Amino acid sequence: MSPRIPAIAYICKSCLRLPYYPIPPRRLTTTTTTPPPPRPPADFETGEFRKDLKKRLKSEHKSRQSLRRGTFPEGYTVTCGLEIHAQLNCARKLFSPSSTSISAPPNTHIAPFDAALPGSQPRLNKSVLLPALRAAIALRCRVNEVSRFDRKHYFYWDQPSGYQITQFYSALANDGCVVLYPHDTPHASSGGVRVPIRQVQLEQDTGKTIASANVSLVDLNRVGAGLVEIITAPFDVPGVEFASAVMKKLQATLRAVGACVVGETRGWDVERGTTKRLRGKEGEVDYRYMPDPDLGPLVIAPGVVEGVREGLPPLPDEVLEQLTGTEYHLSVKDAQTLMMWDEGEVGVISYYKDVVKKVTTALGTPAAAKERKGKEVGKIVGNWLIHELGGTLTTHSIPWSLNPLTTTALSSLITHLLTNNITSATAKSLLSTLFSPGETRTVDQVIEQEDVAIKPLSEVELEEVVRRAVTSDDDGGRSVGVLARIRGLQDEDGGRGGKKRKGLTSFFVGKVMKELEGRVRAERVDGAVERVLREVV
Repeated sequence: MSPRIPAIAYICKSCLRLPYYPIPPRRLTTTTTTPPPPRPPADFETGEFRKDLKKRLKSEHKSRQSLRRGTFPEGYTVTCGLEIHAQLNCARKLFSPSSTSISAPPNTHIAPFDAALPGSQPRLNKSVLLPALRAAIALRCRVNEVSRFDRKHYFYWDQPSGYQITQFYSALANDGCVVLYPHDTPHASSGGVRVPIRQVQLEQDTGKTIASANVSLVDLNRVGAGLVEIITAPFDVPGVEFASAVMKKLQATLRAVGACVVGETRGWDVERGTTKRLRGKEGEVDYRYMPDPDLGPLVIAPGVVEGVREGLPPLPDEVLEQLTGTEYHLSVKDAQTLMMWDEGEVGVISYYKDVVKKVTTALGTPAAAKERKGKEVGKIVGNWLIHELGGTLTTHSIPWSLNPLTTTALSSLITHLLTNNITSATAKSLLSTLFSPGETRTVDQVIEQEDVAIKPLSEVELEEVVRRAVTSDDDGGRSVGVLARIRGLQDEDGGRGGKKRKGLTSFFVGKVMKELEGRVRAERVDGAVERVLREVV
């Protein structure tokens, strides 16, 4: 009887139409135990506790910050290599038809091959390769036309077959890199720091073990799920923060291209307040790598890599450069905030861009907003999206996916603000109104029906309102007292009251704004108050 010859897995351009792209990124949810706060020593004295504790915690915080952000001791060079396992974002397992699930009941997504039942054979799911190729290309790797699978032998109850299928000798891709820039870590120069990636390989995931004092449970739902293992070459680590920055950059890159599931699993020892090892690792020699006899070589046809590359979304560095460039003018901090928000809630950046486009169209030219507020449209919209809209969503406990405010509504609100139809305080109040249950009115309708538009007062009319506020005594004498203090500053330093005078004049600004119900810009009121005070002081 002739030996069985494994079939060759051949990936062609038609495979790019496999149903991977519609699958949205999934986010792992892990539950962690918050360690208890430090307890004061039993013999502390009550009278000195708060003062001493504050000093001690401040000193400890400075020490931790110095260790975390500083460099290593002089004379030492730390070299670090990383091996990162990332679960591929796909609906099926690598070598079986079972679906991947992170929330299904234990042992409900298992195929015969996952459980290593006798006679079961692996069959490669081509759809799993697409996110793996996206990850390799995003990490600037050279994708190999031919790669092969190997068996990595070890014995543990989370791996029923006694071996793991991986690509140790001939990986999917080699010779990539991750480049860190100053916005990633202070240790990077303007030209960037290159962290070399030795190879990116496919492999199976293992099962999940839950161990207690008397029993150990095994959930095989995760067995056979597709992973990519990213292996870096050893690189110099100038500071403790640098290795963390490399990991963050890898995560952001993989999330951006939709290659991997987001999340990590850690073991936490509550009593000791430290992480703990969940399973020991054998040495490389003990794994007894050998070519898998049941799987043939994986062949990537010409044109597949370029087809995947053309379908990649912009990478994080490209998005950051666009958001901080001349089109949107965001600060690096605000751009990174939007990008981090967009990783968990897809559509934030596209929402932001649509609002900027609509506001710019309504104003006529991008310079129109800058002439009115001294800021570019992109920066103003960014502030509103991050601080005002984000804060309102948090206040109402509404996730981004259920955001009731359309881009048309937000752009209309910001346009009214930039064209001086409403004040900033009124705009924030209108935002809360638009989130009211059952609210269906447009921004224009709310402004008209609530009568909150800026009043068309002339300078003479405004100064008359200010004059009444300054000279009236209908507030229990507070206005008279403030006016007397301003006169005192005038006598002391010739009118150069500085911050004291500014604080006193703001009392009258607030009084006038309250009388006019916030329907006059604060800048106009401030100017009118100064003119009136020069007359009466």
